[in-house]
Amino acid sequence: MNELIVKALLFGMINSSQVCVPTELASAASDMSSARVQQIISQNIVSSKDADQYPVEESINDKSLSSDNSLAQGSTGENPISTEQAKQPAEPAPQVPLSETGYQLVEKYSTSLPSGMFLHLKYDQHLPAYDYVLLHKTSGNVRGEPTTESAVVKNASYFEKLNLIEAVRGQYVSSYGTDVWYRVFWYSNGEMRFGYILSPICERRSFQFDKMKSSMDTLKSAVSGGRTGYISNYKNKAGSAPLYKGSSADSYGNLRDQSAPAYFSLQSKSEFLYLGDGELFSITGESGSYYSVKSPRYSQTLWVPKKYVYTKNAPSSLSQVVVVDRKNQNEAVFEWTDMGWQMISYSFATTGANAKYKFETPLGYFMAIERKSQFLYLDDVTKQISGYAPYAIRFTGGAYIHGVPVDYVKKNGKLVDPGQKESIYTLGTYPRSHKCVRNFTSHAKFLYDWVDIGRAGIIVIE
Repeated sequence: MNELIVKALLFGMINSSQVCVPTELASAASDMSSARVQQIISQNIVSSKDADQYPVEESINDKSLSSDNSLAQGSTGENPISTEQAKQPAEPAPQVPLSETGYQLVEKYSTSLPSGMFLHLKYDQHLPAYDYVLLHKTSGNVRGEPTTESAVVKNASYFEKLNLIEAVRGQYVSSYGTDVWYRVFWYSNGEMRFGYILSPICERRSFQFDKMKSSMDTLKSAVSGGRTGYISNYKNKAGSAPLYKGSSADSYGNLRDQSAPAYFSLQSKSEFLYLGDGELFSITGESGSYYSVKSPRYSQTLWVPKKYVYTKNAPSSLSQVVVVDRKNQNEAVFEWTDMGWQMISYSFATTGANAKYKFETPLGYFMAIERKSQFLYLDDVTKQISGYAPYAIRFTGGAYIHGVPVDYVKKNGKLVDPGQKESIYTLGTYPRSHKCVRNFTSHAKFLYDWVDIGRAGIIVIE
C-alpha cells in the first residue's frame, strides 16, 4: 500500500475523535551580450552551439546557498528551561475540551481538501503533513509529556519541520510566558512517534487549500471563454514603464522593472499601477494603441499599451496550475478535470527574500511562460557566472520555479559542474532566493516534464 495512504489512515485515526533578479540595477548585466556568450564558452560551461539555450540571470545564490548548507551541519542549541523557571500560572486555565491524551485542548489541526478538490498524486516524494510546525528560533526538545520534567524523546533541529496534531495546555514556562504545547508526530524507522514541544520555539504552518482553490477558480474564470493575454516585458525589452509619481514602485507596492503601466483611465494617466511581466488577464476591448483588460488581482478595468501585451500562446482555458504560498513556504500543483481540481503534488518551497540583491516573489496570477532545462546565474558582486538552476519554468521577469541551485567548482581555471542536489536544508523555511521559487530538484523535474505552455498558470498567494 502506498506510504501516503498508510500515513493518511494513521493520521485519520489520530484525529478521528480527522533568481532570479529583475532589477533596474542589474538590467545591463542581465542581457545576453556577445561578451557574455564568449565568457560562458571560455569557461567550458556549455559548448558554442548550445550557449544560446542557457539564459543568464542575476545570482540566485551569492553567499546564501553556502550558508543554507552549513545550517545542516548543526543547530544553535535549545534555550535551557530550568525547573525553577517552570511553574504554574497564578490563575487556573479556563476550562476547555480535553484532548484524547487528557490535556486541556487549545486547538485541533485537521486541514483537509475543500469540496471540489481531490487528491490524485502523480509525484509522491517528500510528502509533508497538511499541518506542521517549523522550528524557527532554536533547536528544541520534544518531550513525552507537555512538561519540562518529562523525558526528551527527540531533539529537533533548527529549521526542522514536525507534523502537527493539536495544541494543549501543559506546564507553564515563565521564561516563554506560556503553557501552550504542540503535540507533534514524526516517523523513525518507519514507526510513528509522538511528543510535545513548547509552542513559542515553533511556527505553525499549513497548506491553505481553501485559498488555493479560490485563487484557481478566480483565474480559471478570468481566462475562460474570452480573449486572454499577458504582460511581456522580460528584461524591459518592450521598454521601461514610466515612473509612478517619480517612484519605481506603485501605491500597491508593485515594482516598475520588467512591468507595464496599467492606467485607470485614458483621459488622465497620472494614476496607474504596474502589471508585472507574465501577469495574466482577460482582454475586454481596445482603443487605439491600448487594450482594456481585467486582471484577476484588481476589480477595475485597466488600460495597457498594446506593445506590452502578448496574446499568441496565452491560455484560452486553464487546465494546469501551480499555487505557491509565500506565507507558509509551500506549494501545490493541480489539474482541472470534469470532477474539479485534482491535486497531483504538494511540497515545500522557498520564495524570494526582501534583501540586498534580492526581491520578494511577487503575488499575482502569472503565465507559465517558458521552460529551460537550466539557466545560469551570476555572482552578486563579481557578476561572473557562478552556477546554474536546473529544470526551470519562467513565470515573471527572471523568476522561475526551479530545482536546488548548483554552484560551479573552479578546477584548473575552469568551472566544473559538481552535480545536482536533491534538497537544501532551508527549503520550505523562510524566503531565501533572489525572486525564484526553489523546489526539491526531483519535483522541479516533475513540473518541467509536466507543464504545458499555453495551458498552465502560476499563482502566488500570501
